[in-house]
Amino acid sequence: MSKSAVYIVLVTLLCWTALIAGADYFVFGATLRQYLAKNFDTARCQILFSEVTPLSLMHAGVSVEYAYTVNGKEYRGSRYRYDDEYSSNPGGAIVRRFPKWSDHTVYYDPHNPANSVLATGIEGSDLMMILFSIPVNVAVLMLWAWMAACLREKWHMLSAPAAGFYALGVAAFAATFPVVAFNGLAPSLTTMENTLVAVLAVAAAAFAGTALRNGSGKYDFLMDEKSQTVTLPQTGGRRQPVTSPRGEFAGVCVQRRVSWLSSGTFYSYLPALDRRVPGAAPRREALSPCGWTEEKARAFSQWL
Repeated sequence: MSKSAVYIVLVTLLCWTALIAGADYFVFGATLRQYLAKNFDTARCQILFSEVTPLSLMHAGVSVEYAYTVNGKEYRGSRYRYDDEYSSNPGGAIVRRFPKWSDHTVYYDPHNPANSVLATGIEGSDLMMILFSIPVNVAVLMLWAWMAACLREKWHMLSAPAAGFYALGVAAFAATFPVVAFNGLAPSLTTMENTLVAVLAVAAAAFAGTALRNGSGKYDFLMDEKSQTVTLPQTGGRRQPVTSPRGEFAGVCVQRRVSWLSSGTFYSYLPALDRRVPGAAPRREALSPCGWTEEKARAFSQWL
């Protein structure tokens, strides 16, 4: 990728990240405020206006206004929940619950009585929005990781935290569809709690499995100076690590791998060892399952 192309992608990624960060502020911020509102003080209020509003992507399904008094001072509020501005609440049910001129309990911040809501606590729809946001945020961070790799021109084995993180995004994305299909956009709190537990369990399993795999030693390339042996890792088509005398390896080379993509031909490079076993045809043993940049593969081969 050329330097100008990298800069274009970087600017685009910065703009996209800013957009996602703003959405996260509303989603996670509203959920946190809904949770903290459970500890608000209460007062009696009178509903002055209550009407169903047209549903759209960025507008709630209800419009309310109410009046209440705190320490002899009258306040007016117009917030049913903290996510009224961008969620779709069940307007008809709310209007029936809070009809005009009826008296109800309002929850207000004792440090700022003008900050009030009619409904507190976390609902299934709050966790649903968080579930939607997980794969998007994971995708953004993956793009940043890819960008960092392009700038550094380095390749690393997938770590256990990275495996768990990527699994978190994939599991959350996969779970979204059955949740919406069977429960709609306002699932119950129990449903969302069970779904998020399942998503976290998948991420934990990926983390643990990768940690065990990386710690098993099967993917380590070893050179034992004392025994003069070389152990090839369980990659490159080998089902198990292979330990051979050092004398069987005549040299180090770089193999070019060709991949045909829809956008064109892509080349990657793998360091390999020239192996010559007596009585057998010469062969090359790849040391990595993934292709590197040519510069890195040649640098590693020269070092080895």
